[in-house]
Parts: sequence; C-alpha cells; structure tokens
Amino acid sequence: MATAALQPVNNPVRVKNIVVFFVSLLCLGVPSVSGVFLSPRWGWCVVAISMVVYLLFLGKWICGRPLGILVNERNLMSLSRFQMAAWTILLLSSFFCVALKRLHVLNSNPSAASLNIAMNWRLWALMGISATSLVGTPLLLSPKTAQSADPKVVDRAAKALNEPAADIQENSQGKLYSNPSVSDAALSDMFQGDEVGDTAYVDLSKVQMFYFTVIGIIAYGYALYIAMGNIYPQEGFSMPTPPDALVALLGISHAAYLTSKTTPHS
Repeated sequence: MATAALQPVNNPVRVKNIVVFFVSLLCLGVPSVSGVFLSPRWGWCVVAISMVVYLLFLGKWICGRPLGILVNERNLMSLSRFQMAAWTILLLSSFFCVALKRLHVLNSNPSAASLNIAMNWRLWALMGISATSLVGTPLLLSPKTAQSADPKVVDRAAKALNEPAADIQENSQGKLYSNPSVSDAALSDMFQGDEVGDTAYVDLSKVQMFYFTVIGIIAYGYALYIAMGNIYPQEGFSMPTPPDALVALLGISHAAYLTSKTTPHS
C-alpha cells in the first residue's frame, strides 16, 4: 500500500509566536550591544528608539495597528497612555544605558560603585503622577458607563460628528463615547471629550496636560543629554533632578485632567 506523502502543517499561531520571539530578542539585543559599545549619548538614542519600535510592534501584533499601544478599552487613543509610555521610555532607556556603560567601563575597578545610580524622589513623583492618571482614569469614568445618554444629546453629537445617531447609541458605553473597532481610533481622540455630549469638542484639560507632558519630557530629556557627558564617577551617578516647578505643574495639570473626568458634560 502506498504511503501518503506527509504534508507540512501550516500553523499560523506557531509562526506568529516565533516572529514575536525573534523580534523581542532583537529589540533587547540591539540596545544591549549599543549601550555597551557606543558612546553614552548615542547608545541612549539607540536604546530609546528600540523601545519605541518594540511598542509599535506590540501595538501591531495585539491590536492590528502600530499605535495600538495607545488605544484604550473604548477603542479611543488615550492621552494618559501616551504620557505614561513617553515617561517610561525616557527614564527607563536612560537608566538602562547609563547602567550598561558604567558596568562596562568601571567593571575592572573593584572600588567603583558601578550600579550606584541615584534617582531623586521627584523622578518617582513624576512616574507616580503618570501612573495615577493611567489607573485613575477608568476608575473615575466607570460610574458613567451605568448612566444612559440623553437622546437629545446623542442627536446633537450625531450632527456634530456627522455620524448616525443609532451608531453612536449602539457603540457608546453608557454616557461615554466609544468607537466600534480599534481601526477607528485616531490621534484626535486624545484631545476630545469622553462623553457623548462633549466628544465633538476640544477638552482643554487634555490639551493642557499634553503640552505640559511634552514640554516636561523635552526639558528633562535635554538635561539627561547634558548629564550623559560624564557618567563615570566611581562613587556613583545621579540622574538629573527635575525642578519643583516641573513637578508642581505636572501635578496640577493631572489633577485638572482627573477632576474633569468626574464632571458631567452631557
């Protein structure tokens, strides 16, 4: 009896997992090598770019689009996700690069505290503020999911957005505006209101937080760039300390942002 030829098994899940593994390995290996053999500033750039590329890859892999890392459970681009990702990339990439360079250069000196990298409490405060907004936003909005949007409000939103009122009513989560799919998320979502009643309008609290976040990241990023000119003191290295004014501005901005979440806009 003739034996049937064995056919290769096409397993998309297995192929996908292999691709994810190699991309993850590449995004970890490239910054590790560059952090050791490049100058601190160039190594930091490569590490930060590798982290951004990996986040884009995760968004494409999980959500089907590169910016999927910014999409929340209502299929909208989230400003709190953006600022959390931005601060994480800035601080983690710089810390990783400084640690690798100090280990590589000072490893031959037993008296050197290679991993003595100090981070002022203000840096932890910045990360805590960002984490509070990321976690607090869905908590503050959750009561509104149990409330129904007024039909008149839905009609006004439909006219302003040029969308069928039935679609808005079907896709919304209580009083909160939602998109039907991840592909409908847009960057403009980060500056629009959360409720059906104000989603067609600009939310100034979000615009303010966006400006403060971007300006704070640029200012502190430049301070890090200057500090990386000398990261080899044997007694340790201190990450630049953000000024009190920056922490206060970001704290006030995030407080206004979270307070706006609790205010009814419909």
